Amino acid sequence: MSEIETIQAYYAASLGKDGQITKTQQRILAAALALFAEKSYEEVGTREIADRAGVAEGTLFHNFVNKNGILDAIMQPIMQNILPTMLNTLDQAVLDGDSQTLDAFIVALVTDRVAFAERNQESLAVILSQFFNNEADRAAVMGMVSPEILTQANVVMDRLKAAGELVDWPNRMILQLLFSTLGGYLVEKVLYPDLNQLNTKQTVRYLSDFLVNGLSPRRMPLHVD
Repeated sequence: MSEIETIQAYYAASLGKDGQITKTQQRILAAALALFAEKSYEEVGTREIADRAGVAEGTLFHNFVNKNGILDAIMQPIMQNILPTMLNTLDQAVLDGDSQTLDAFIVALVTDRVAFAERNQESLAVILSQFFNNEADRAAVMGMVSPEILTQANVVMDRLKAAGELVDWPNRMILQLLFSTLGGYLVEKVLYPDLNQLNTKQTVRYLSDFLVNGLSPRRMPLHVD
């Protein structure tokens, strides 16, 4: 794993690139994200952020007014640039693979998503809290998958269908099932970590087995009147 493969590392590397954020603001924002990830937004105070950043609490208020202003300053670049870039880059690695079977494609996709969730569990907790509490951030998350990724996903699904490896359902429905299954795992993993007692290998196996058996054309179809 490279040092840039976590949201926190990506965020720290991106601070100040546009020249609009001062060195002091960079230290405050990086310290705040780390503390929010370690604990939670509610449990972290402004004095603790100032101490971690090595600045006076008055300096923090001078730059961001209050703790909510710090959170807004953190979330804007994460939601607009960092998280979409990381998600689509990781998806790209799976889509560029030479998976000729449904099993290989699903296992590669699930392994990729589980690894991403495990590397970024604490930072994703901060993001998901905003997802549920902030309508604008919720809308941003829903639109993060790029049109190019969706186009490539359609190519992969059409290829698997032609090879008799994937059930002949609308691609949009297949993607919805993939996203909802992996998204449900992500929410529990991040927000309720104590409920998940499975190791990584078991998690990948169960999620992959569920998806492969549900999307295989060789499954026994359910007849609903």
